[in-house]
Amino acid sequence: LRPSREKFPDWSLELAEDMREETLAFFEDVVWKQQLPLSRLMNAPLTYVTPRLAKHYSLPVAVDGEETEYSRVDLRDVVERGGLLSQGTVLTVGGDEASTVTRGLFVMHELLRGIVRDPPPCVDTTPVPTAPGLTQRKIAEQRLANQACQGCHARFEPLSFAFERFDGLGSYSTEDEHGNPLREDGSMLIPGQEEPMSYETSREFADLLAESDRVKESITWKVTQFALGRPLGADDAAEVTEIHATAQQNGGTWQALLTAIVTSDLVTTTRTEPATVQVSSAASD
Repeated sequence: LRPSREKFPDWSLELAEDMREETLAFFEDVVWKQQLPLSRLMNAPLTYVTPRLAKHYSLPVAVDGEETEYSRVDLRDVVERGGLLSQGTVLTVGGDEASTVTRGLFVMHELLRGIVRDPPPCVDTTPVPTAPGLTQRKIAEQRLANQACQGCHARFEPLSFAFERFDGLGSYSTEDEHGNPLREDGSMLIPGQEEPMSYETSREFADLLAESDRVKESITWKVTQFALGRPLGADDAAEVTEIHATAQQNGGTWQALLTAIVTSDLVTTTRTEPATVQVSSAASD
């Protein structure tokens, strides 16, 4: 992470460390202390900040103590914050310009397990800079109106619109550096669903993700893959589906998911031969 000193003069390595520790402390609270369902990582209304990070986020809370001292902050009355996607560790994936492309792809790939192919080599992917009257969202809407781009971009880029008010380092504002008003409403289409779901705020967007079966399944896939130490493939799908069902029946917590993984056939049995494909006699004639 090497943000522009000209664009972000207050950036420091200490602030980056604050963001990292914020996410680790948030995870520990939600997953270990409260033992909430893992999908609540998307919208749990709390965080941990130092006075330095609280100032960076413009949190309307009093945080006393040393610059390196973390305090737990209740975010139920801070509607723009809450959950992983409102933390600097995630918001910075969009780079200095808070790219709607990169942020949208992050949600699609990491939370929804969607697949988006790379753009053709002939496509100019140089980011278009914002300007008076031209926000990142307006630039994105121009791509969505372009028939050559909309086929792919319509699938993932709107997934970033809820976070337009967060700049490249996670600071929140209702207008950008040019004075353009910024929005946080939109709609998203989760892979596998027929109709998009609308939201008015980033908090509502986070709630939709936390309630999504697709997100819950993605978490199961990622944790299972991490636990096994290898990529998952089509041959693993049936076992992972069973792991997911078992974990959800037991609350969808980290503890429930790990128990389901270690007692599953993926761990208790060893596959010594590749899975074979059964071919019916009718198909082979």
